[in-house]
Amino acid sequence: MIICSPVQAYYAGEVRVVIADKYSRSANGGVGFAKAAGNYAASFYPAKLAAEQGYQQVLWTDASTHEYLEEAGTMNVFFRINDTLITAPISDRILDGVTRKSLIQLAKDNNISCEVRAIKVSEIVEASKDGTLKEIFGAGTAAVISPIEGFEYKETYYELPEIGDHSYSSILKDKMLSIQHNLSDDKNGWRLEVK
Repeated sequence: MIICSPVQAYYAGEVRVVIADKYSRSANGGVGFAKAAGNYAASFYPAKLAAEQGYQQVLWTDASTHEYLEEAGTMNVFFRINDTLITAPISDRILDGVTRKSLIQLAKDNNISCEVRAIKVSEIVEASKDGTLKEIFGAGTAAVISPIEGFEYKETYYELPEIGDHSYSSILKDKMLSIQHNLSDDKNGWRLEVK
């Protein structure tokens, strides 16, 4: 079955998240990698708890140890430490999203350093404390890019700095939309004419 449904912006205003240290969206051996509605069923209750605390979404960690960051709500997630973008590698828990892949390619095309590697919660917390964490943003089909303003971990809140038009999230979103709307060259051959 294919379901087509128009959507509006997922989040209005500032997005703040809570890092999961108890609940999980997906586990090893499951189908968390698939774009299937059922993959998000396990996220509803933790997302409700996050909303009750004033957060718009949950930043998911691995189901085994809750040490490694994986996804943001229903999106892949990117972190910018200094001038390097970092995103988790795909696995049977993490969606190999087309927006994720496109952003990795756009980063390369625009000389933005991008690493695909495991990233620990502790690394993000330390980077926030020492000022090297510049951005966190979710990436997905509907939202394209959704900047995250701050996060809570173990009852401590960490606000991200305001960097305005120089944010990688705004630069990459503009470039992605420009290709999608046929306003700039598509050197990667992503657009196809439908006849």
